[in-house]
Amino acid sequence: MAAVLTGALLPVVSTGVASAATLPQGFVLQDTATGLGDDPLTDFAYLPDNSTFVIGKNGTVRWLPVDGAGRTLTTLPVRTNEDLGLVGLAVAPDYATSHNIYLTRSINVGSGFVMRLARFTVTVDAAGAPSGLSGEKTLFEVPGISNVHGIDGVVAAADGTLWLSIGDNGDFRKVDPGALRAQDITSPNGKILHLTADGNGVPGNPYYDGTNPGSTASKVFARGFRNPFRFSIDPNLGLPVAGDVGWNTWEEVNVVQRGSNQGWPCWEGNNPTSGYSTLAQCTGVANQPPIYAYQHGSGVMQGNSVTGGIVYNGSSYPASYRGSFFFGDYVTNKIWTLRYDDQGKLTQAPENPPVFTGIGGPVKFAAAPNGDIVYADILSGSLRRLSYPGGNTAPVAKATTTTDPDTRTVSFDGSPSVDYDNDALKYDWDFGDGNVVTDAGPKVTHPYAAGTEAFTATLTVRDPLGATGSATIAVAPGNHTPELTLTTPRNDATFAVDQQVALSASATDAEDGSLPVTWTTAVRHCPSEATCHAHPGVGGTGATFSQPFTEHPDSRMEFTATVTDSAGVTTSRTYTAMPRQHRITLLSTQPAALSIPVEGGVSSAMVTEGASFDVEAAPLGIDGVSKFTGWQGGPSDTTWVVTVGTSDLTLTANYATPIDQRYDSDPALRAKLGLPTAFEVTDGPVHYRAYMNGRLYWSPVGGTVYVSGPVLDKYLAVGGSNAFGPPTSDTATTPDGVAQYNHFNNNGNVGSIYYTSATGAHTIYGEIRKKWAALDYERGLGYPTTDELGTPDGVGRYNHFIKGGNVGSIYYTSATGAHAIYGEIRKKWAALDYERGLGYPATDELGTPDGRGRYNHFSLGGSIYYTVATGAHMVKGEIRKRWAALGWEYSYLHYPRTDEYVTNGVYRSDFEGGYITFTLATGAVDRPW
Repeated sequence: MAAVLTGALLPVVSTGVASAATLPQGFVLQDTATGLGDDPLTDFAYLPDNSTFVIGKNGTVRWLPVDGAGRTLTTLPVRTNEDLGLVGLAVAPDYATSHNIYLTRSINVGSGFVMRLARFTVTVDAAGAPSGLSGEKTLFEVPGISNVHGIDGVVAAADGTLWLSIGDNGDFRKVDPGALRAQDITSPNGKILHLTADGNGVPGNPYYDGTNPGSTASKVFARGFRNPFRFSIDPNLGLPVAGDVGWNTWEEVNVVQRGSNQGWPCWEGNNPTSGYSTLAQCTGVANQPPIYAYQHGSGVMQGNSVTGGIVYNGSSYPASYRGSFFFGDYVTNKIWTLRYDDQGKLTQAPENPPVFTGIGGPVKFAAAPNGDIVYADILSGSLRRLSYPGGNTAPVAKATTTTDPDTRTVSFDGSPSVDYDNDALKYDWDFGDGNVVTDAGPKVTHPYAAGTEAFTATLTVRDPLGATGSATIAVAPGNHTPELTLTTPRNDATFAVDQQVALSASATDAEDGSLPVTWTTAVRHCPSEATCHAHPGVGGTGATFSQPFTEHPDSRMEFTATVTDSAGVTTSRTYTAMPRQHRITLLSTQPAALSIPVEGGVSSAMVTEGASFDVEAAPLGIDGVSKFTGWQGGPSDTTWVVTVGTSDLTLTANYATPIDQRYDSDPALRAKLGLPTAFEVTDGPVHYRAYMNGRLYWSPVGGTVYVSGPVLDKYLAVGGSNAFGPPTSDTATTPDGVAQYNHFNNNGNVGSIYYTSATGAHTIYGEIRKKWAALDYERGLGYPTTDELGTPDGVGRYNHFIKGGNVGSIYYTSATGAHAIYGEIRKKWAALDYERGLGYPATDELGTPDGRGRYNHFSLGGSIYYTVATGAHMVKGEIRKRWAALGWEYSYLHYPRTDEYVTNGVYRSDFEGGYITFTLATGAVDRPW
């Protein structure tokens, strides 16, 4: 990101419809200048009134009203080196009452800097418009290390919690061991964090510690990111969907599951990272595969810096885009879409070739009031909105009049006109007497000439995409406008389903006196402000009128009182009754797809008091294996019809994980393990839960198994699943009844831990374990008495074993492979200083063809032979070559009776049938006794 953020910026694009980009047929781009000037645009967010906050890298915070000039609220102190600065913005869900926003930035402190998430309160002017920031409250802060991959995005969730992304803060110019912070749950770097409103960890986080909720581990939701620069929360899954910026080769899009490990720096995309993957700290690090990864480059399907986006939940785009995840690459100026299922698995790959190209440099995506995709273009400094005019909601024209008969002047007011996309409108007036004015504003006056007493005026309103709405207005210039007084409930009144809405009205007219009042009603259904549409309701006449509030979801009621005088001039007054709403939040004991269908499938929504509707839970959790077991306090069916009471409502779906399923279904296991002592933990692909007498583990490779006793102690001591992989068997007893063991699988590398009371618990894995298994496990060499260890020269690896007092070993080098050595031959090898003498075993102990002897060959060219009669003796070098040439033990010499020794400068080995001597002068010479 640094190259663009620190480079020269292009001129700001003026407001209007852009034409440079290549877009799918029917789409257009609408640009809004942010007024940041040379301060690179980094983030933006909508306020409840659909105005906008924008921020710049250099610390600028600006407010852009829906229509009119913006204003700068403040310029905060920031560190702007490379890709640091003011980069993240979120508006609190309760902004209407709290006026709180959240900002992420880097700040110089002394000779260094810190990275900070802070809450600010927006101050307002007399008109209620934002005017500044005050009351900074630091919620999260960590010292900075490098000038890249710092604190990134923040999302303020509807439940009041905060999501925060932070890069690894490593040095991108080299293999930086500091990047391994991304793997360390005690470091915030390379993480997505889930925080409470006061900055502590959320209890549902995978490493949450109830005794220390402020610890870094308690805040971690997922790890293993390089730079999760932008992310959003999927409204159905409730999980982050993030773009992770790559290093040498790959850019990633990730559906981020609780406790997942996205692998950096050991993995990039689906591949081990060159330079990092061979580091010792990367041993055993599992990789949660991205749902999509693309390579670096300038090719059609390539890019260089991914920007995570959002799921499109509007209704104006063609159906093929609804529910799609939009994301971009700001370096190559592209936007793609993809789809994934309830398990976060890719179901529709990005378009090839991409259909949104040349669109600028997207560095943040959000949704316009009607759901349109809007992104911050750092290259132009504009907010760019992808709109589809064919699905645009047409504005609704409304107007009232007031007439001065003495001057025949009529005042028109089109302010009641509405654009549910919240676009600024243009007002065109046709006064019905041949005079027309365009783009004249919502309020105009017009004098009418004498001679004609009735006209029909027309108001036409236009939105920026060209959609129009019209209304006709009866005008009588010489006639007074009727006066209508509407009495309504108090201004802040809201209504529950079936609650009566009562109104009254009275009307007088200068020419006609009292006038009868006619009432009409409409239920305006607004799944979003952009998709409002009306359903006609019951009408009536008289001075009073009442109706029960609608049970239609996401709706308000409009009550209109109308009077018409004898000249045909009409006056209307409308009262809008708003619903009394409460937030419904769906939660689950395991991450799962939860939805409120009537609210568009989201898992949290504002719903009218007294409304009845259904909620749905997926049969399986996002992990694909946790099973729905019922709603807490509700039915066991996945669908539950609920009625909203007088307060917010939280509903929790219970899911039984594979660990729950096995524990609950196995009485013998429950008796063995005892009661649980902690909540289930998700650690990358491995889940585990602690019980009084052990742990249950689940993983895709091992299923659900338990580990207990000294085997568990050893497993945890060597680093658990992160170092040794997940268990693939229960703790079991060997056939001889002596030992307990578990098997494990570390990315395909099988390992075991064996325990006996005599030997303790020890690990064995890799090639040494394969050799031990080939020798019939403990029935061959016995039980391991050491973990796998490295030899002093750094070349070899070994385990020692014991069986009935007989010590054995398996030694491994990449050159020799793994070989067993034991008994008298091993004793001799040990007496000769192990590998420092003859080198490493190049064979297992083998039997000679005549059946009398046993031997091992070694890497430095020597051998040790053993018979009961001769004992174990070493033979090597030129003497060994001569003995071999004579036919080994089949020669007249038979087996060695001594090691090689030296007498008066002569090298010699004695054999059963003679001896061999060696000097440089004579070479190797054999002689019989």
